[in-house]
Amino acid sequence: MAAATILIVEDHEDIRTLLRDVLAPDYTIVEAVDGVSALSKFHDSQPDLVILDLMLPGIMGESVLKTLRKTSQVPVLVLTAIQDKQKIVELLENGANDYLTKPFDIDELIARVKVQLRANQPSQPQAKMLTYGKVSLNQETHQILVADHELVLPKKEFALLQILMTHPHQVFQKAQLYETVWGEPYVNAENTLNVHLSNLRTKISALSIDSQYVNSIWGIGVRFD
Repeated sequence: MAAATILIVEDHEDIRTLLRDVLAPDYTIVEAVDGVSALSKFHDSQPDLVILDLMLPGIMGESVLKTLRKTSQVPVLVLTAIQDKQKIVELLENGANDYLTKPFDIDELIARVKVQLRANQPSQPQAKMLTYGKVSLNQETHQILVADHELVLPKKEFALLQILMTHPHQVFQKAQLYETVWGEPYVNAENTLNVHLSNLRTKISALSIDSQYVNSIWGIGVRFD
C-alpha cells in the first residue's frame, strides 16, 4: 500500500523541518510556506492530510481552510498558538478536523495524524469489537466490559460511547453528538446531553477508578482518550 501523502503548510522553517523529519519515515511529505503555495500544492499533490499553520504570510490559514472546504473534505489538522477557545471552536465549525496548540508534543502529533488518516480511509466492514484501555464494546451484542466488569447502558449512553470509541482522540462538538444520537436539532438540548455524558463518565469511572476516558474539552466538545 502506498504511503499516505501529507501536506505541511508552515512558514516557520524550524517547525516545518521538525514536522518533515518526524513524519517522512512513514509518509510522503509535501511542503508549503504560505497560503498561495499551499493551495497550489494541494491541487497538484492531492494529499491525504493537511497540517495547517494559521499564521501564514499572504493568505491566512483560516482562508486556506475555507477554500479547501469548498471542494474537499480532506482531513485538516490545525497548528495554532491561539489559546482563545472561542476561536478554536470557530475553526472546528469552519471545517478543521482537529487542532494542536503550539508548542506541541511530538508523540501527540503523530497520534493525531494517525487518527485522522485512519478515519479518512475507505469504509471497511464495521469492526465487531472496539477496545481501548480497559474498555471493550461489542458492536454486535452491545456488551460492554470495563476492567473485566460488565457495564449495561441505556440506549442513548451506549450510542454516545460507541461514537466516541469509534473515533478515539477526535474532538466531537456537542451539537454533532446530540444530533447524531437523538436525530434532532441541538436546540435547548445542552443540559440533556451533559446529563447523559455525566452518567456515562460516572459509570465507567466506577469500574475503572484509575482512568478517565470520556473527557470534556472546555468550550469545544468531547473526546475519548
